[in-house]
Amino acid sequence: MDPLSDERRMMGRWSGALWLLGAAVGAACQPLPGVDHDHTALAWILIAAVALYGVACIAEWIPWSRAPMWLHLVAVLAFQPLLGLALWASGGINSYIFPVLVLAMLYSAYFLPGWMAWVGVGALAVTYASTLLYTDADSDQALARVLAFAIACEGLTLTLQTLKRRLIAAEARAVAGPDETIEGALERAIHHAGDPEQDRRLEDPARVALLVGDCEDPASLDALVHRARGFVRPGDLVAPAGRGRLAIVAPGAGHDGARRLAQALHVAAAQLDRAPAVRIGWGIYPDDAASGPALRAVVEGALREAAH
Repeated sequence: MDPLSDERRMMGRWSGALWLLGAAVGAACQPLPGVDHDHTALAWILIAAVALYGVACIAEWIPWSRAPMWLHLVAVLAFQPLLGLALWASGGINSYIFPVLVLAMLYSAYFLPGWMAWVGVGALAVTYASTLLYTDADSDQALARVLAFAIACEGLTLTLQTLKRRLIAAEARAVAGPDETIEGALERAIHHAGDPEQDRRLEDPARVALLVGDCEDPASLDALVHRARGFVRPGDLVAPAGRGRLAIVAPGAGHDGARRLAQALHVAAAQLDRAPAVRIGWGIYPDDAASGPALRAVVEGALREAAH
């Protein structure tokens, strides 16, 4: 199974587990004293529906592993009216369902990629704000609660998306040796170029930049690689490329991005103790070449030109 399919399958199972947990919260809390019992029948219908959906996800009766990521987002959005109805049936702004919204927020912020995460989590904030339709804004700090939840949504999404990007970048650097990592990273980046499901902050998702720096002092190469890893984006890869060279694979970087990386590499080299000279060549897929090997040939040609 490819990694994206495995990720979607995990999403389906986690979604099912969280919905089952939500059903358990409802079943445990609904009979308790102090809970709004004006809509008891509706509350139990919702609890049963959520539990059934959770079982369907865990048992893979719903084939989430084959569904594109946008369909996972559609499912998140489609459940918002049900969540809003559950809030209304269980006490509105004082509903015990609120912690379940937090679980849904965590799910969307972690699993959905890029802008989809912001849309999914934003929809949850709007759902919680729907309680203001039937609650006075000054009742039980209703407006303050809604505002605080919206801010928490934004902060949590930013935190989880950043952490996930860093984990993915760290994992990519650790899975293979230096040469294999660069080759593999370039091929994967080209394969996924333009794919909106890839979780990267991109300038242009349809492009991939490859830069190779030739350091005149091989003894300074490790220090230069270390410095380069400090200024590239999460998702970019920096590794030694043999014979006093280092390479950078930057998914989503066009010519302007490659130029900025080259300038940063020159600055980093100048700050080293020996300040070695570095010749840099770069190429952009698909502007300069239509495949990984062809792109590497373009970069080699650029390095030869830089030597003259």
